[in-house]
Amino acid sequence: MTEPRRRPPSRAEKPIRRVNPSGKVVWLARYTSRDGRRKIAKPRWNRGGGTFTRQADAQRAIVEAYEVEFGLSPRRESVGGYFETWTARHPRSQRTNATNDHRISRVLEAEIDGRPLRHWRLDELRRRHVLALVDHMLGEQGRAQLGAIGILRALSTLFEDAITDEVAGANPFKGVKVRANDPRIKKSPRETRVWSFEQMHAFARAAGRWEPMVRTFADTGMRLGEVLPLRREDLDEGMFRVRRTAHEGRIERGTKADHGEASAGRAVPCPAELAELIQAMPARIDTELLFPTKTGRLWRNRNFYRDVWEPARNASGLDIRPHEMRHSYVTHLRAAGVDDADLAAIAGHRVETMLAHYTHPLGRSYDRIRQVIG
Repeated sequence: MTEPRRRPPSRAEKPIRRVNPSGKVVWLARYTSRDGRRKIAKPRWNRGGGTFTRQADAQRAIVEAYEVEFGLSPRRESVGGYFETWTARHPRSQRTNATNDHRISRVLEAEIDGRPLRHWRLDELRRRHVLALVDHMLGEQGRAQLGAIGILRALSTLFEDAITDEVAGANPFKGVKVRANDPRIKKSPRETRVWSFEQMHAFARAAGRWEPMVRTFADTGMRLGEVLPLRREDLDEGMFRVRRTAHEGRIERGTKADHGEASAGRAVPCPAELAELIQAMPARIDTELLFPTKTGRLWRNRNFYRDVWEPARNASGLDIRPHEMRHSYVTHLRAAGVDDADLAAIAGHRVETMLAHYTHPLGRSYDRIRQVIG
């Protein structure tokens, strides 16, 4: 025989007023569970706390607790409340967590239909609301295409995790695109320029004592976060073993393209001239890092730009960015006939990604085209 469904206590139950020793008034969100025990509601949107500075928030927590306890409706949660503990409950790499946190935080106060995004329920948002957010990012915030896309991807990832946690039923951000020719875009994307190896080597020479480190960007195509944590042991028999990533003073195992594999990392050839420059560097016994700071520590990004990159830029007269050296490396080696599969493995990308994002036209084929056509 089926047990009769218990009716919940009155959902008009009021929060309990308390006065702290400091004299501050707070509110407790007390409710009665199915088994008759008194409990305190501690919603995620209140960072797991059971006391509230506003009576209305405590009342909301009581109502939600009864809805969940007695199955009266799906668990409801706000975007801002879920976001507060999202990366802790669904952790990714530190850098990915930091990137997602930063991106989403930029739009939590964006008003959609007169209400900030952070106050919208996860199960309330629809595709039209997402399009309104895109309009806000492009029109009000003046974001570039890629900046808006990055925020949409972070929010899409959040909603996928919310679906897993059963606090959202659908992902309204999935598949939303921002066209490059959208007339609302006011900020043009920054052009990626391809530099010759001669130009990049001249830039490295202008770095003075830091020439071997700067030359490593040009001659290996490694990312900034992969060059900074290199150790002396990572260069062996003409090959770099790229196994770690640095970001703002922290080192993590693996690289951007790794996904938890036991043998994370990749091998990158070291040209002979670069190897000679590195071997000629003064020996350091105070650190295992290949390119440490003057005090033997890991470079922070901003200090690297201030002490190494900007002086080299000023001395050389070449406005080169570190990631442009990576694009240039891939572009020139592919034009020289290096196998696509090998080059993609060296760069740490799939072949499709390398061809779509890292290969740029050099304008060297025009004469050959004329010869073929006749």
